[in-house]
Amino acid sequence: MTFRTGIAETAVGKLYGRTSQSLAVEAGLAAIADAGLELGDIDGIVTAAPLVGGAPRHALTLAETLGICEQVTYCDTLSLGGASMLTGFVRACRLVESGQLRAVLVLAADTQRTGRARGDSVAAIAAMRHPLWEQPFGMANVSAYALLAQRYLDRYGLDKDALAVLPAELRRHAATQPGAVYTAPLDAAEVTASRMIASPLHLLECSPISDGGAAVVVHSIGGGAGPELSMPGAAEGYRYDNVSFAGRLEATGASLSGGRAFAAAGLAPADVDVALLYDSYSITLAVELEELGLCEPGGAPALAAAGGLRVGGEIPTNTHGGLLSHSHCGAAAGMNHLVEAIRQLRGAAANQVDGARTALLHAEGGILSANCTALLQSA
Repeated sequence: MTFRTGIAETAVGKLYGRTSQSLAVEAGLAAIADAGLELGDIDGIVTAAPLVGGAPRHALTLAETLGICEQVTYCDTLSLGGASMLTGFVRACRLVESGQLRAVLVLAADTQRTGRARGDSVAAIAAMRHPLWEQPFGMANVSAYALLAQRYLDRYGLDKDALAVLPAELRRHAATQPGAVYTAPLDAAEVTASRMIASPLHLLECSPISDGGAAVVVHSIGGGAGPELSMPGAAEGYRYDNVSFAGRLEATGASLSGGRAFAAAGLAPADVDVALLYDSYSITLAVELEELGLCEPGGAPALAAAGGLRVGGEIPTNTHGGLLSHSHCGAAAGMNHLVEAIRQLRGAAANQVDGARTALLHAEGGILSANCTALLQSA
């Protein structure tokens, strides 16, 4: 089964005076236009509630704002953290492919950067950790990822700064990506010279928060931009929710969702032309590259150092710059990865991979807790 798409992104960065709602509407209307559709064609809407200006039934709130409440037959507000929007896209594809819906609007936006005080953001993120076994001991998201990073370095006998090459390599892509927030040249030495946030993770190994939003329309109506697409395989995977329950941190749900998605598609990692992987921290990207089978265990830093993540390299990855350099738009994080994957399959990306036909997407929420993997192909 195939489907067509429409895509759109807003500006990202510091967007003073904008709201999460206005950015979502902007992206949604632009994606509908890109699909060659009208607002009246939309019969489903999927989103994640923004961390700033959200609502309990956020998908319905957006439908209300767009004036399409009565026509939609499916409203879904996901709460899987960074995995929300890829999971929502997968569900939208399945609904369209099955014929249950004709045109689903998948969209998200947030204004974490300018929409509230820094202290409020820090407190909100800290409140995401387990109330009994993590919050009382001061664990925050970054310290939880730091546990994962330290275990990874120890397990493979790697240097304490081995992961620094990953954000430096992604900056190469952002430098030539229109609209990316961070485009100045960056090398591994500058990463390790930046302030330590939670050992072994430095400041430049942590994705900075931005305002912004993006949208994708999945439809079966015909017309619009780009080729027909298919989703030969997609899956979710979970091993734990809170890192305090993760045991020895030997593996995450990425290996489960990835293995299931490849098996469903009848494909192997070697078949992937471009990868768009959720890179909230340097360690996140390393774990995903390895658990998805794109390199050997412990081999992500060496792969990056050898230029393997670049366009023309072994596995071009996050060709727009990723969360680490393009933008991390709060609840909309991962939407730009999805838009970039579709642009690659259209042959219209700024950093185009020649002949890209198969794109691998992975997103995670929590501390690599909720995992979703999808394979997209141009027809």
